[in-house]
Amino acid sequence: MAAEKIPLVVVEKVSLFIGGNQILRDLSFSIGNQEILAIVGESGSGKSMTALSLIGLQPSRAVIKANKMRIDSYDLMTLNSREWQKLRANTLGMVFQEPQSSLNPSMRCGKQLHEALKIHRQINLKYSKELIVKSLKDVKLNDTDRILKSYPHELSGGQKQRVMIAMALLCKPKLLIADEPTTALDVTVQKEIVELIKSLQKKYMMSILFISHNLALVKEFADRVLVMNHGEIVESENSEVLFKNPKHPYTKGLLFTRPGVKFRLERLPTIKDYESGRYKSKKTSLLNRLKRHKKLYAQKPLIEIKNLEKSYFKKNWFRKKTGFKALKPINFSLYPGETLGLVGESGCGKSTLAKSLVFLDPATSGEFIWQGVKINPLIKKQIAQIRKDIQLIFQDPYASLHPYKTINSTLEEVLIVHFSKSKIKNQQRIIELLSEVGLDSKYRDRYPHELSGGQRQRIVIARALAVEPKVLICDESVAALDISVQAQVLNLLNRLKKSLGLSYLFISHDLAVVKYISDRIIVMKNGELVELQEADNLYKNPMNAYTKKLIKTIP
Repeated sequence: MAAEKIPLVVVEKVSLFIGGNQILRDLSFSIGNQEILAIVGESGSGKSMTALSLIGLQPSRAVIKANKMRIDSYDLMTLNSREWQKLRANTLGMVFQEPQSSLNPSMRCGKQLHEALKIHRQINLKYSKELIVKSLKDVKLNDTDRILKSYPHELSGGQKQRVMIAMALLCKPKLLIADEPTTALDVTVQKEIVELIKSLQKKYMMSILFISHNLALVKEFADRVLVMNHGEIVESENSEVLFKNPKHPYTKGLLFTRPGVKFRLERLPTIKDYESGRYKSKKTSLLNRLKRHKKLYAQKPLIEIKNLEKSYFKKNWFRKKTGFKALKPINFSLYPGETLGLVGESGCGKSTLAKSLVFLDPATSGEFIWQGVKINPLIKKQIAQIRKDIQLIFQDPYASLHPYKTINSTLEEVLIVHFSKSKIKNQQRIIELLSEVGLDSKYRDRYPHELSGGQRQRIVIARALAVEPKVLICDESVAALDISVQAQVLNLLNRLKKSLGLSYLFISHDLAVVKYISDRIIVMKNGELVELQEADNLYKNPMNAYTKKLIKTIP
């Protein structure tokens, strides 16, 4: 009888405590040689802390208790700092979620790659450069001279993530830990990175621990899946079996709260719905949608954009102007009560267009017509009214809120300027606003750091609603949220649209989300509008080759 293969990683009854709080609870799992194991779950479920514990980067005040915690021949419970460094040099590699934060902004990428080799391997400079060039080519960065001389800010998100993968591979690890390596990337770049990691795994015969909250991506990528909730493993199964027949209500919630592209539900389910067992899915009637659209587009447009352009100029040493056209002539309309989706890869001009519509970064030329009146950017009164009627919701709710102000102060500040000087009236309005976004009045006295990501995003929406706008521009406003929190916010936006008669310009690189929420969709590429269609028709019959490429990348 053949001897049983020994797993590369063995974890038995591992618990982690920080300041008396138990973060991880009796985790037991293994990772086989050349296996891809995925850990999925919401923020705070313990995914990243599990990965950090395996690489010895858990917080200094964390206490780990375990029956066994082994990688290769190393007992992780007995290692000192020098032994940890040796383990990271020969056995472990890590790719973090945000490459911009992981790379030193003041050092060229080449120097950072050299530094990684210098610390972990004693080799001469010539051989070091050969290894680095080979590693960059492995991750499909063939313009090696430019990459080595570039600072991180001079590279795209996908290129930065490839540099991080190249750095992790320099020492040929047996286990590569990838912690949300594609979260901040476009859907096309996301697919490229996942396919790249999988090809490198086969080439170098590595094992991979892949952490993500994107289950569609995990389904295509992983051999086996662990589902975590509140620091516990609630389900562990072969990838194919888990996605066909999830058993735990929490797993079902994670799987089915994401909008599908084949049909549209009236309301997205949340994890609480599945855990309570009371949720019944109801598909949107196609006939009702057609009737609604007929009524919607019989109205006069709220916004008309005609030949809008945006160029950026700078002078060189010879005082000659050089320019870059961020937006080429763009034409579209937004109707009262409509959700107009806007998709495209990073750098296509989505956010530039959003900022030009609220005159934060005014267009170079073109016409902006608001409710039949052409807006003159030189008339301050007109611009002030536009900025009240059109509110912008940014991607990161934490960065959008003042960290030293309570929620009450944040909302009151807006109301004093636009609503009333009366404290009593403002307090009543704050309670109303919180109620509109599904929050209790007790949240008034909390600071942003005391709220979850979903709660912070609700506060940002409440602040936008405080001035009673007609249009909300949602610029990647659900991109950073967990799948179940994303469902809650999308349901909220749909409810507010009906109750308050709002119109949305909904910007995202997640095509499934855009299809779910939109009436029509604009597709942009390199500053140009390449396609504009009704949402369902766009997915069934895309006219442009670029649109077809985007739709094919949906996991």
